[in-house]
Amino acid sequence: MKSTLDEKVTLRLVQNDMLAGAAGVIVALSGGADSMSLLHFLIKNKAALGIEVAAAHLNHNLRGEESRRDERFVRSECERLGVSLYVRSADIASVAKQTGKGIEECGRDQRYAFFAELHASTGFLVATAHTASDNAETLLLNITRGCGIDGLCGIPPVRGWVIRPLLSCTREDVEDYCRENSIGFVTDSTNLCDDYARNKIRLNVLPELRAVNPSVVSSLNRLSALAIADSELIGELSQEELSRCMTPGGLSLQRLKECRQGLLTHVIRRAVEQRFDITPEKKHIDIVLRLINEGSGAVELRKDRLVRVEKGLLKLEDTSANLPMNAIKTVDMPFSPGLMLEYNGRVYVISEKITPDSDDDNKINKKLLIERLSCDIISCDTIIRNRRSGDVFSPFGRGCTKTVKKLFSEMKLPRKEREERLLIANGSHVLWIEGVGASQDAAALPGKAYYEVKSGVNSDDRCGI
Repeated sequence: MKSTLDEKVTLRLVQNDMLAGAAGVIVALSGGADSMSLLHFLIKNKAALGIEVAAAHLNHNLRGEESRRDERFVRSECERLGVSLYVRSADIASVAKQTGKGIEECGRDQRYAFFAELHASTGFLVATAHTASDNAETLLLNITRGCGIDGLCGIPPVRGWVIRPLLSCTREDVEDYCRENSIGFVTDSTNLCDDYARNKIRLNVLPELRAVNPSVVSSLNRLSALAIADSELIGELSQEELSRCMTPGGLSLQRLKECRQGLLTHVIRRAVEQRFDITPEKKHIDIVLRLINEGSGAVELRKDRLVRVEKGLLKLEDTSANLPMNAIKTVDMPFSPGLMLEYNGRVYVISEKITPDSDDDNKINKKLLIERLSCDIISCDTIIRNRRSGDVFSPFGRGCTKTVKKLFSEMKLPRKEREERLLIANGSHVLWIEGVGASQDAAALPGKAYYEVKSGVNSDDRCGI
């Protein structure tokens, strides 16, 4: 008979299609009950799921001997279970001091940087052991800090190559599973003290809320699911508005002023995130709204990250390289057959769907000079955009997967060119890069329908299009 955890995780994997196309999964393994239960579930079901299973452990070195104990434990367990284990040691306290970030934020950054490297080198998904209880704590923490609808979304079940199969399970489900299956685990002593904000929520706030509603964790997770649906709709609408406002040189103030007020905030936030890869604070968005209304002025979001309003345009400027950055220099729009896009004085054209005849078959995959993408790889989530942190790409014919950052570094591209090159992607999975071509799994196949991409045509000479 299946345990509650078995049933919930199996359903979650199906509902979110978490393992689609995955060859393997790397479990982010701390040694705690959550990650150990996830590891055992995946090992037990790997044949049925059709995946390989590995694990990764980052030693934060924050708890002295206890941190070393945790590392020894996961090494021993993975050896006993026959699971490949990747281990890295990091001095989180020193890095936090150097960067000025908090310990928790710094630890998270280091973990996900480690996971990103593993994903890029193996092609495996990374599974973290966040539970419904963690999600409830996150929602309460976000609410206390003052959040919008995105904060109510909590922890996403899937984000790019990161999956969270335990999000339907409570901490009680995990503990029951470990007990029923005699799974050993270690306990982080810092979880038992309320020095951190999250621990205050876990140890003090949630017990009081359970006294009001014993099912408060389930209630908070329902709120999260509703917020995710609403946030996705708002995201689609704000992207449409952002694309409509884009003009040569920046964003049109006139078109921004035509946006509904409630949506304009999301448009500004989306533009900043896409241009600078940072989330603007509410106080900065409020200033930008005022600048739009007044028609002039500027605000510095962070060092070298400037939003300027002048001459009927809103401009997002990166001043760090002392380069003129008067244009918004970012693209983020849905993949559309027949699309013609002008960007930075060049034109990019996507053909309508093409079904080749037999005489055309031998031309399709020649050195990627013919830029053709399989129609089968294109989905409703496929977009044309600039690079983002975490992007990964499998170069055609090279049998490897690497980050776009590393690929551009190997190509020795100047910084400005790295930022301006366009690519086509599904999430962080890049299908095509300007000047490189289609990825291994996106390249058109003989006899199969495809889209042809023409890139870099000079905007002054379109007669050949």
